[in-house]
Parts: sequence; structure tokens; C-alpha cells
Amino acid sequence: MGAEFIPAMADESGFYYLTEHDVERIMPGEVEAVRARLSEALEQIGFRVVNETPIQARRTGSESGKAGCSNDILGYPATLKVSLKPAGNSSTRAIFDYTVRNSIGYLSPGDRNTLTREVEAVIALANNRAMVLQCISCGAELSGARFCRQCGAPAATSTPAELDLLSLTAKTNVAYKWNVWGAAFAAIGLVLPALLFLLDQDAPKYAKRVRVITVLTGIFGVSGILMLLRGLWWMAQSLNQPIERSGGVRPIRRMAEVPNTASLPPAAEQNPVVVGSVTEATTDLLRQEVNRSL
Repeated sequence: MGAEFIPAMADESGFYYLTEHDVERIMPGEVEAVRARLSEALEQIGFRVVNETPIQARRTGSESGKAGCSNDILGYPATLKVSLKPAGNSSTRAIFDYTVRNSIGYLSPGDRNTLTREVEAVIALANNRAMVLQCISCGAELSGARFCRQCGAPAATSTPAELDLLSLTAKTNVAYKWNVWGAAFAAIGLVLPALLFLLDQDAPKYAKRVRVITVLTGIFGVSGILMLLRGLWWMAQSLNQPIERSGGVRPIRRMAEVPNTASLPPAAEQNPVVVGSVTEATTDLLRQEVNRSL
């Protein structure tokens, strides 16, 4: 159940490309139940579901993504189509078909990995809702229990870890792109001055060419440094990302407080010694009752 990359195609305008990426996964539950959970999960993660049979969702993207100059693949306008097919008893085969609109016409391995992580986050959100009624491990009904009575699997938390993994992957991918672009621009800025040694210094336009190369060297050099700093900033954001859980490990609640043995009364007071036999004690009790009645 891996991912498949499909080459890009030009759209109607001719300025942008439509790049496709497919991801296939197996999900627990019947087709209709999975369809309803996926629709809610897609709305929760930022898509707008326009059709449910089959599932078709759209994402507008950010401003830089609409202009085709974003390093974040999640910032580009995208269309997602989800095809569902039965895969056995209480299991469904889900095929996620992405169509991303960009100006490059190419999805890097980091972009494809980010889209795959997004699919896993959507599935985790859908399965998280199913945990209230059904165990994702064996399919048994939970009836609100924290653990499955059939297989012992714990119920999912309210914030799946796949969302943190998606954010970490996306930020790392953006940082990698900024670093690559910065290194390329910085390398060009370092190579341009070498052209001065290849030019004819006696040419009439040599001084003008020196000025042009100097300006280009400054532009590429400064741009490369700024891009590298931008990449380091994104890398710091991914490394310092806080991990929050609203339904994490809960503290163990004690059913009863254990008494402090040091505060107990002495043994003589706990178990007083009874003088005499049981018959004498019973006779005394009878005499007390007779006196009360009189």
C-alpha cells in the first residue's frame, strides 16, 4: 500500500502544471462508515468537501502558493479525490488521488513524502472518531471504553501523533528547499567573480562588464545568504515544535487511600482483653436489660 507518482500535465492556462500523486491505504470499517469519517476528517484538516460519492475535496492554498512560488507543498491549491472499495470483512481500500496546481511541474521526494504524511494524518483523524464505537485493531465495539475488551488495544487520543508528524515533515521539507536554493545562489555569487579573469581586460567595455558582474555577485550572494538564514529558521521551527496532547497519558487514580499505620492506636486499645468467660459476660448483659425494664 505505497504511494505512486504521476508526471505533471499543463492546465488550460498554460502557466501552471497539474501534478498528481496517489496514496493507497487499508482502513477498518465498512465503506459507508469510512466515507462519513473521512469527510469529517478532511474538513477538520483544512479541505472543503464538495462531493461525498466519490469523495472530492479542495484546498485553496496560501497566497504565495496561488502565485506558484511557495516552498510548502501544502500551500499550493490542490484537489483530492478519494475512491473507496471493499477490501474484506470490515475493511475498506482507500485510494487518495492528489492533483496539485503549481508552476514548477515537479514534486520533489520531500513533497511526495509530505502529501503521504497528510494522508496518514487524515486516516488517523478518521480512525480516532471510530474509536468511540469500534476498535481499529480488531473491529469490536468499545461502547465508550478506554480499552478494547477483545484485544486490549487502547482507545485513540483526541490529537493523533500523525498530525505532529505531518507538521514536522512539512517544515523540514520547507527548510531543505530554502537551504538548497540558498546554496545554489551563494555558489553562483562565488563563481561570477571568476569570470573577470576570463574577460579581455583591454576591451573598451571591460569596466562596464566589471560593474555588471559586481552587481550580479552582490545580488546572488546576498540572496543566497538570506535564503540560507530562512532555511535555518524553518529548521529551528521544526526542531522546537511543541508537542501537545489533550488526551495523553492520564494519571492513575487511587481507588482508596491506604491508612497510615503510624497513626493507629496501640494494640491494647484496638483489641481490649476481656476478663472472664463468655457466659459471665452474657449474664451481665442480661442483668443490665432486666434493670432497664424495671
